[in-house]
Amino acid sequence: MTAEGFRFELWINSAGRWNKSLKRASITSIFIFGLAFISVAGTIFQESLPNNIFKSTLVPKSTEVGQATKNYNYIERKELPIYFIQTSTNKTSISSWEAVSSNWNRTTQYESLIQEAVPINSLPLIDKSKKRPAVILHCGPKTGSTTSRMACRYELEKSCGIVPTGILRPHAYTDTERFYQMVRSCNKTHHFCAKSITMPINIPTFDDVYFIHLFPFRNYDDWAESALKQSYDRGGEKECNHVKKLFFQRNCTDSHMEIDFRKYGKTDLSMYKEYIVRRMNEKKENHLILLYYHRELDGTLKFLSETYDIPKLAGSDGNRKGNRPNGTCDKIVLDKFHECFSWQLTNLT
Repeated sequence: MTAEGFRFELWINSAGRWNKSLKRASITSIFIFGLAFISVAGTIFQESLPNNIFKSTLVPKSTEVGQATKNYNYIERKELPIYFIQTSTNKTSISSWEAVSSNWNRTTQYESLIQEAVPINSLPLIDKSKKRPAVILHCGPKTGSTTSRMACRYELEKSCGIVPTGILRPHAYTDTERFYQMVRSCNKTHHFCAKSITMPINIPTFDDVYFIHLFPFRNYDDWAESALKQSYDRGGEKECNHVKKLFFQRNCTDSHMEIDFRKYGKTDLSMYKEYIVRRMNEKKENHLILLYYHRELDGTLKFLSETYDIPKLAGSDGNRKGNRPNGTCDKIVLDKFHECFSWQLTNLT
């Protein structure tokens, strides 16, 4: 008899509930009975635990991931699904925030993130009789935000009667509370633009809205170089010296303009996902995050229009800052920016 069989027989003797004939059973019989006992006990134990504890939140490696994720009762922040669209081929794929954040560094390109993602047949479907698709464009500097803002201003006026003000930004663009009030009241509007907003748990539940969050991707080093150049475009050497003073003389103070680490796409997404994961778990809201290449906004919105049968955002094909003057700030300012802030990029999890 094996050691396992011997220990099993001792356990049976101590129970005092089995007759002597069982002790003469073969090792094979005892082993089979043991397996059956463990299986039954395991089932009883599993049923005694919360219903969702055995439901994995890992992204399944199949072509039907988009359908699978919507059935989960609970989702971990690191497993938040991140969707991708290749507008040239109309192919979709999915990854997790953990995978995306770990692969997103200063040299990462959009194509490299897609290569690590899982191809899927389509984005999750929406029952439009119960949910209104609301596309939220999370805008940031040097990712086409000027074009997005102007398009959203026109959309709000046309679909919700909100007349644009003098400033070049849509209504409630950076005001969290007013923004979601607008989303709720403008129930004929499908596109909204926002910048650096949050979504606190105390905002009332959206039972009839399916949020589609669009976050722009741009290579980090390319973005930083373009953001610093915008300082030069706005104010020449005077503005460059102002930024230089913030970084060199004021202990790496944020600039509050384009060259601001907090406004980069990964930073914004990392912050915002904390709010929506909590709302998905506690309020059972529907949120989908789509990371798109910043030069393909128009193609991405066209894809969403066809997928969800909603009007396309007019004006999303614009190029508001296509022609920029020559010149930029001194390279030492850019180097100092990286020294001050860029080390944080890989720590965004």
